[in-house]
Amino acid sequence: MISVLRFLSVACILILAATPARAADSYELLDGQVINGPPASFTKDGVAFREASGDQGPRIGYTNLTQAALQELAKNPKGKRHVEPFLEEPLVASAMKGRPAYELKPHEKIDRPDPKGGLSSMAGSGLGVLLLLLLYAANLFSAYEVGVFRNYSPWMVLGISFVLPVITQIVFLCLPTYVPKAAGEVVDATGAFVPGFAVTGSNQPAAQAAAAIQAAEAAAFPRYKRGEFTFNKRFFETKLSGFFGIRPSDAEKGLVFSAKTSKGQLVCNRVVRVTPGEAVLQVLRGPTMEEVGVPYADFVEIEIQQRA
Repeated sequence: MISVLRFLSVACILILAATPARAADSYELLDGQVINGPPASFTKDGVAFREASGDQGPRIGYTNLTQAALQELAKNPKGKRHVEPFLEEPLVASAMKGRPAYELKPHEKIDRPDPKGGLSSMAGSGLGVLLLLLLYAANLFSAYEVGVFRNYSPWMVLGISFVLPVITQIVFLCLPTYVPKAAGEVVDATGAFVPGFAVTGSNQPAAQAAAAIQAAEAAAFPRYKRGEFTFNKRFFETKLSGFFGIRPSDAEKGLVFSAKTSKGQLVCNRVVRVTPGEAVLQVLRGPTMEEVGVPYADFVEIEIQQRA
């Protein structure tokens, strides 16, 4: 009886001792299977577990084991170096590993500019002052160009714009182009003028009288030179207005005008039309007439003459 009780006691002790060991030697695979038994062999290709019969089971790759199973195997000194490469670190820990710690420090905030400050707020910074100077220089340059374009003294326009920027350019652009009168001009070509000539002395030779008459006729008709006049559309509409139309006006009957250009001399009896870029003239070519377009920049001199 005593031997039976001893046998049962030893069996219970062995069962109780084996139960937690088996629970601790349980390893789960990714497909859900559970392997019971201690690891018997570790290699780079995997781990082999000892079966209940005592034999070594098939070798299982580390990638087939769950992370919990791999962490348990990493506790074994023999398999630690083989298992550690397959362990997954937490995302935050792996991202911050090897990086220095950053400390956030308070910084000084820049004040926003006043939206109602206008141009005065630009003068508060170096870049703003530079932009204002560039705008003022552009204002003076545009004033100079407006003076050249409207044939006024560009320095006068620039000086006025120095005090009244922008407004000066607008005013002079609204004004008509200035056309100065020639210093020797005594007769308007569009006015009715019939020169009279007096012959002093009946004994004056006929040649001298004819020369005096020709000189007086030449002085009676105006001559327009580049530099004294600006040849443009307005010039032809004002100074040669009598030569427009199919028939000349009463004041221009028997008159023609000679146009000296950079390409030659043209004798014209009519202005056909004028455009912003050129004047189309009716040129006399012996007994025939021809329409020729001449750019304003090519005119050198225009002189009104008596038809030959």
